[in-house]
Amino acid sequence: MKYLLSLDIGTTSTRAVIFDHRMKKCCQVSLPLSIFASESGEVEQDPIEIWQKTLRCARQALHLSKIGIKNVASIGIANQRETTVAWNNKTGKPVAKAIVWQDRRTAERCHALESHRELARRIRMVTGLVIDPSFSATKMEWLNKKYNHNGNKQLVFGTIDSWILWNLTGGRVHATEPSNASRTMLLNLKTLDWEPELLKLFGIDQDQLPKIMLSQGQFGMTDKKLFGSEVPITGMLGDQQASLFSQGPMRSNMLAVTYGTGIFALKTIGSIPRPAASGILTTIAWKRPQQHAEYAYETSALTGGAMLEWFKNQMGLVKDMKEFDALADSVATTGGVTIVPAFSGLAAPDWDPAARGLIIGLNRGTTRAHLCRAAIEAIACQAARMANLLDEQTGTRSKYWKVSGGLTRSNPLMQSQADMSNTHICRAAHVESTAAGAAMMAGLGAGVWKNWKEAASFTQCEKTFRPKRLKRGQAFLKQYERALERAKGWAE
Repeated sequence: MKYLLSLDIGTTSTRAVIFDHRMKKCCQVSLPLSIFASESGEVEQDPIEIWQKTLRCARQALHLSKIGIKNVASIGIANQRETTVAWNNKTGKPVAKAIVWQDRRTAERCHALESHRELARRIRMVTGLVIDPSFSATKMEWLNKKYNHNGNKQLVFGTIDSWILWNLTGGRVHATEPSNASRTMLLNLKTLDWEPELLKLFGIDQDQLPKIMLSQGQFGMTDKKLFGSEVPITGMLGDQQASLFSQGPMRSNMLAVTYGTGIFALKTIGSIPRPAASGILTTIAWKRPQQHAEYAYETSALTGGAMLEWFKNQMGLVKDMKEFDALADSVATTGGVTIVPAFSGLAAPDWDPAARGLIIGLNRGTTRAHLCRAAIEAIACQAARMANLLDEQTGTRSKYWKVSGGLTRSNPLMQSQADMSNTHICRAAHVESTAAGAAMMAGLGAGVWKNWKEAASFTQCEKTFRPKRLKRGQAFLKQYERALERAKGWAE
């Protein structure tokens, strides 16, 4: 039997998951990742820590599973997107901390670019993205200006997939693939190559960027010193595209939603990168051999699980998610409290980097339970608004959601989402769908399955949530939208 090792590098943790050829999870090891956040909106991580903990997870998973490295058919990588690393390609050492996708330090630069309407329109047409600090281009520009005064070609850039691949191959391969490249604001969606006009705009040399390869295929072999034997790396995807891929081929009335540090909703649109209405991104889902690139519409909320981490770690309101759910479930309403979790500004459909988090409606009767219920409703409200936007764009109603991510373990959240969106919610058996998607892509790259349909046949719905209290759900959404207007533009 052959196994697949999936490396899933998120924002708050990194994990290694081993699957067998029937996509049964054999072993999982996870380690937390440190995040350095400042009041001014800077969010950073240590690239060395990310690599070392990812390697530790992989080695420990292999040890605990006792399968033997020679029984691993291939490695797949899924990763937090947009987060940018700059390193010296001779020494392999980072020149600075990684700038995380949530970082807001380039907000002023983005605002200046946005003020040139023709330029902004051109960037959107070429890349499918709105101009926002979350994407990699302005992060690379910032790093170049600070650490590359002499035009040193040894300074190279990459998103987390490139950084992990570089280290896995012992510095032999500097590459990425289209789903990650499409999140940099430097990729031409039609040519699937770096856009010279944008490289010039942001002062980036193409030699500083990774080579763009297919999402499925041979990226390279691991350095023998890492695991005692070389292992092929045959699949890479950005985390949200990996989650989408794990769900298998989707019908037009389906929507894939991932509830993690942020919340992301994606809908596949075929092989043509159609432009979308304001607030919706057009992104590359994946590019596989002998097939056209697959595109998707995407909407996102920057703060999902990150809000619950804040409740637990900074505010000390709960000890864990189990207590959080129990408190939220103990009250029927929020007691008039509404939370807008715009810790890092607002993404779709508002795209307001100056928005800030807000808790409104407090009174003497407010308890921890009301705050927990309000937090759950805020997450559901964000996802509902994103889904409505995608439905309006495509002219279809998403009657069936396939959901994944750590937050989907919360039954109160999933039931609230079904009520608010009047939809059936299918919770995947593998809630860590990003790891599953990377494993499936890598398995296809290694010939474990004949096709995607066969690989996806092993995925299933663990539980379905159906709408029960539609009026209550709509009331929460209306209240949230009132509070949202008060949170906008706060940091301007």
